[in-house]
Amino acid sequence: MKKILVFIVTALALCACQPSLEQNRWESDTYHALSALIADPQNKGAYAVFDCDYTTVVNDISHSLITYMIENLRFATAPEHMFLAGLPEVDVPLEGIGMTAREMGETLAREYAELKTEWKDSLYQDFRARFVAFQDAIGDYYDYGTLCLWEPSIAVGFSPEELQALGRESLSYWLSQGRSWLEEWKSPDGRFSGTVRKGLILTTEMKDLYRKLSQAGITPYVCSASPEWLVELLCCDKAFGLGLPAERVYGLRFIDREDGTWGYDETYPQPYKEGKVACINKFIAPLHGQRGPVLVAGDSNGDVAMLTAYPEMKVGLIIDWNRTGEIAALAARHDGRYFSQKFELN
Repeated sequence: MKKILVFIVTALALCACQPSLEQNRWESDTYHALSALIADPQNKGAYAVFDCDYTTVVNDISHSLITYMIENLRFATAPEHMFLAGLPEVDVPLEGIGMTAREMGETLAREYAELKTEWKDSLYQDFRARFVAFQDAIGDYYDYGTLCLWEPSIAVGFSPEELQALGRESLSYWLSQGRSWLEEWKSPDGRFSGTVRKGLILTTEMKDLYRKLSQAGITPYVCSASPEWLVELLCCDKAFGLGLPAERVYGLRFIDREDGTWGYDETYPQPYKEGKVACINKFIAPLHGQRGPVLVAGDSNGDVAMLTAYPEMKVGLIIDWNRTGEIAALAARHDGRYFSQKFELN
């Protein structure tokens, strides 16, 4: 009888120590797949790889920083580089706006200088609408790698310390809103317009998933096409709720050029699209016996490469934002490996 009691107590203690994912708003099949992954002792010592924007966090932290800089007129005093850095050719007309990149960049720099001298509501409305229209046009005309370089390059002119402070301000402010919402910006003459998403959310579900994976011995990493320094601010500061060590975060890395602009660090596989797989293979897999991740989480076509590269992957988690293309096909597969998740943003 005494041995039976000891066995029962021991079994209960082991159950109590086993991390259990909270269901919260997880969809049923996704919740059960993640729970099984966490509960399986064979996965101890394995690892998981997460995208950052629209996966780990609701919204895009780079876009949120740009919105914060626009709304607070917080660009550095480097107008000759400020809005054109990172663009390989600037004298071609951009579809939809009827101006070249140079003309748009120079107009933005002039409007910004005027606003810093004297505030005018109409000028500010034109500046912010022109900016997001320019950003959309760059995404349509140039390749994705150029867009990923241009967006952080608008911060050229700040010292590293100033940039860190600005990034932390942006993250703290948008996370404090407790919600995410869309806003339309239009110029007074109606010529320029664009939609921005405001607010950042680190959901209860995602913070719990990171925590429970770690408790189960499955190491979470982040592989993102946002600047590495900004991703580290979000993911490594315990105040924001994840508290990862910096060595588990991979993002875009840059070098300072002689002309004062930024360029990609060519010695490093930049983690966008197929570069995410290259980054995992070079830096993360060697720490885990050259094995692939057991969990990969993403939301867009930029994550398809890492979601499909690893036969060892047991769960492909897709945060479903109703996107089109290859990611939509994966989200709809429901083959026992891929699971989708929608989050309501009320």
